[in-house]
Amino acid sequence: MKRSLTLLIFLSFSFSFILNLQAQLVQLPEQWKFTTGDQPEYRLKDFNDQSWVQLRLRTQWENQGFNEYNGIAWYRCQFSIPDSLTGKELYLLAGKIDDADETYLNGERIGQSGDFPPGTLSAWNKQRIYKIPAGLLKSNNTIAIRVYDGTGGGGIYGGSIGLYTKEAYIKELNAGPAPKKSFFYLTTANGLIDATYDEKRDMVETVYPHLFQSYDFEKPVSPFLRNFKINGLPCPSEVGTVDNTHVIRVNYPNGMKVYYLAPFQPNVKVFAAIVEGRPESLSKVKASYEKEYGTLLFAEKLIKISEQVSRKYFLFSFTDSIHNNSSDFYTFSMEDHLKSLPEAEIRGMKEKLSTAFYPAGLNAKERSLYEQSLTLLRMGQVSRQEVFPLSRGQIIASLRPGNWNIGWLRDGTYAIMALSKAGWFAEAKNALEFFLKADCGYYEHYTWTDGHDHGVGTPYKLSVCRYFGIGKEESDFNDFGPNIELDGFGLFLTAFVDYIRKSGDQQMLDEYRELISRQIADPILTFIEDDNLIRKESGPWEQHLPGRKQAFTSIVNAAGLKEYAQLLDEKSFPDGPKYLAASNRLVQGIRENLVVENTCIKGFKEATDPKQTDYFDGGTIEAFTQGLFSDKEFFDSHFKKYSEALRITPERGFSRLNNPDWYTIAEWPFLDMRIVVALYNMGRKAEAMQLMDSITAYASLNFNYIAELYDHEDENYGGAIPMLGYGAGAYILTMGVLK
Repeated sequence: MKRSLTLLIFLSFSFSFILNLQAQLVQLPEQWKFTTGDQPEYRLKDFNDQSWVQLRLRTQWENQGFNEYNGIAWYRCQFSIPDSLTGKELYLLAGKIDDADETYLNGERIGQSGDFPPGTLSAWNKQRIYKIPAGLLKSNNTIAIRVYDGTGGGGIYGGSIGLYTKEAYIKELNAGPAPKKSFFYLTTANGLIDATYDEKRDMVETVYPHLFQSYDFEKPVSPFLRNFKINGLPCPSEVGTVDNTHVIRVNYPNGMKVYYLAPFQPNVKVFAAIVEGRPESLSKVKASYEKEYGTLLFAEKLIKISEQVSRKYFLFSFTDSIHNNSSDFYTFSMEDHLKSLPEAEIRGMKEKLSTAFYPAGLNAKERSLYEQSLTLLRMGQVSRQEVFPLSRGQIIASLRPGNWNIGWLRDGTYAIMALSKAGWFAEAKNALEFFLKADCGYYEHYTWTDGHDHGVGTPYKLSVCRYFGIGKEESDFNDFGPNIELDGFGLFLTAFVDYIRKSGDQQMLDEYRELISRQIADPILTFIEDDNLIRKESGPWEQHLPGRKQAFTSIVNAAGLKEYAQLLDEKSFPDGPKYLAASNRLVQGIRENLVVENTCIKGFKEATDPKQTDYFDGGTIEAFTQGLFSDKEFFDSHFKKYSEALRITPERGFSRLNNPDWYTIAEWPFLDMRIVVALYNMGRKAEAMQLMDSITAYASLNFNYIAELYDHEDENYGGAIPMLGYGAGAYILTMGVLK
């Protein structure tokens, strides 16, 4: 998985953010010079870049007129510093760059991360830290950054950026053992729009008109509001959500409060910022913001709540070629409705949370994280009010600021099972129906450069990878072709059966059984080859073509077919024996081709050497979480081998693969939670709880959000945050087993 935003660089010195002193020494412009293409003279200090365009910082170049561009581009900026700094040992933190960079200061190369073509290597989530050689920094300086983007969004998009002393950047990057606070963003969303609040800058960074990232191929979604800030307030004293709801509250030492929310009642595309304080103070409160997309709708209202308290409301919406929100915005802006807006939204979400199933025995931290996880799943499911009918019901992989604002089939199935576990059957059904109604089938046949047809090979109803926001199948291309993944078919069957059993929704089974059998279960049978494994395909970790015979894919398809066969037999429908026989074939194939001397399951059939990249694949744990293998002695041996290969330290969890790149070597909380389930099921309860307690403790310090990964070196939250299916959903599922 990879995506990106664009470039922001501030210069900072040695003062501590924690001490609320001024960390920035020099603030650089909000727009930088930019060009596509590649010439060596672009690195030079005095190169004339006057003909280059200016791009807004913190925005993908795709959002600013370069929406079909993949390749090499350059950013340049000039800045000045006092003479007193020119002789100091300083470091340039160049943020996180998607995919690779070469960074120059005054024409001299000071660092590189990732590789440029032809031997491309992405470093999209690596924080760049480049030491500035002695004597290179002058009073007037030029930074030039050469960037390569292979696919998706491109540019320099986040992380810590600026000029630091060594002591200051170590403090800035928050190195040290977890658990710790290492994430500083909060999101409010209502299934229609989302807004991201930046705690460090005390501002709403973006408000987007949709949850999803792209409408269609090379058609990204742009924010309609950016950099909203209440001016003149001191540094916040407390930041968080109210009672694990979607309402963000920021408290200030002067007694003022600000609420940020995307309302569910009514479910409209409106963003609200509400400043609360004494009447005499609020009359002077002003806000600044930037419009980016569509025609902005804005209202400002001052409402008296009591003799001591008033509220100033800043309300935003938009119109564009597919929305006319004017009427909804006018109705929403009526004063009687606004007076109790935050309380009504908090009350409404708490009432919804009260309808969920909660495992017995949750302690305070566990219940708090469980509740916030439920809220995140509700926030991240596209509303039935969305303008694109086929978009409705999908659950994106992560909310912003996380990059995976995409409806992945795999992530979605874990989210659906979590909703079913919690008893939120309407939401689970909507998500299942999104998959069953989406626009799919584009890869029934696909011939790649090797001349081989890698397509599904038969009519099918699920995406081979993920979905564009409008509900259309997406396969995620790169230089090695598309992802054609076959694991999602089995995962969908497992999630569907789980929903039917928990909800008792016989009507849905009757309505969709024939479609599911013919275009989801039957295709799996065609994937099974003579060795009783699923054929080569891109697999769960997006290997692209030509693919491999992935253990995970055979495991989850065997499990899904087994569950579906048993359901059909229970309900006296035909075809159960056919699907059970196919499941048994896959289990046999796993035993014969993937089980190594009865010690462990290797990651893919073609792997021959335990030192080989991806020989160990943490996803194989699903063979035990989903009950395909129940032999405790075999599990103990498998877990021992994987602990030796993938466990980071005895105190921490597991990497995804024995792969040396920064992404897979990081700790994966999702994988940790799946391992917790297996450990618990195999009677190793103390180990399971120890690992789960660490996840709970870390999330409790970071707004009850679960990260995609923990960085391998500094243990900070990394990747996409907050994760939904692989985060909030996995937590709900795991606690349902443990408690």
